[in-house]
Amino acid sequence: MLWRDLLELRSHPVPIAPDWTTIARSGVVFLAAHAVLVQTWRSVLGCWDARLPFWTAARIWSVSNLGRYLPGKIWQIGAMGAMARDVGVSPIAASGSAILGTLVNILAGFVVALLGGRALLERSSNGHGTLAIAFVLLAAAALLAAPALLPRLAPWIGRVAARPVSVRLPTRAVVYALLGNLVAWLIYGAAFRLFMIGLLGGAAGGYAEYLAAYTISYLLGYLALFAPAGIGVREGAMVTVLVYAGLATRPQAALVALASRVWLTLLEVVPGFLFWAQAAVRRRPPTIDHSDVPT
Repeated sequence: MLWRDLLELRSHPVPIAPDWTTIARSGVVFLAAHAVLVQTWRSVLGCWDARLPFWTAARIWSVSNLGRYLPGKIWQIGAMGAMARDVGVSPIAASGSAILGTLVNILAGFVVALLGGRALLERSSNGHGTLAIAFVLLAAAALLAAPALLPRLAPWIGRVAARPVSVRLPTRAVVYALLGNLVAWLIYGAAFRLFMIGLLGGAAGGYAEYLAAYTISYLLGYLALFAPAGIGVREGAMVTVLVYAGLATRPQAALVALASRVWLTLLEVVPGFLFWAQAAVRRRPPTIDHSDVPT
């Protein structure tokens, strides 16, 4: 379907050339959301009296994030816990923070998607007022229940990920994780809107609609465990939401879905690869120059 829509785009081309400056700005904003998540993870670790320098935490977070590109998604949790233990973080803090981060990221994403989904419903039709209110109430209930609910879910997720959590998650850690992930999702929405403006030359809707479109498609791709990094699922969902909300035509939505896949993959993979390469160079033993050694 994406390929068909792209072929149709050839007969209805985008009239404006991409604004690479705006697209670059969207990349900077996207990386700022990454930085928020790294700092959030550091704050959560602090609830277990574990401390990591920011750039060490950024390296662990970015490299372990590459695990999302393998089927199953749990590799990211295992890698983060193992790498954190390698730099002296206790196994309880390493595993607990990794599992908590995954749980809260998904929950916060659903809250944001529900709140943004209200804007989509109002934009697409005026007859969904009751459903929109229900979305907002559901999102608020999930947010209020999170500090009590997540510690109960963590042991189950730990068994699935083969990273058992031996103690209850501190409530303070749940609150930190919720706030940080909510802020990150909001920044991601701004980055996606900037990307669409740079690619298509303008925005057909407000911030909330783009926030919902990005969040909904990302979550559906993430929850598709069989698809590495949600490939295919995320793009299909993004096209559907963008067209449903009237934010783009089908050919334009297909272009945005595929272009954003390439752009976001670069922004996720390149930092992780650079951190990994830097660590590999540091671990390499020094070479000895034998030219001045007498035989």
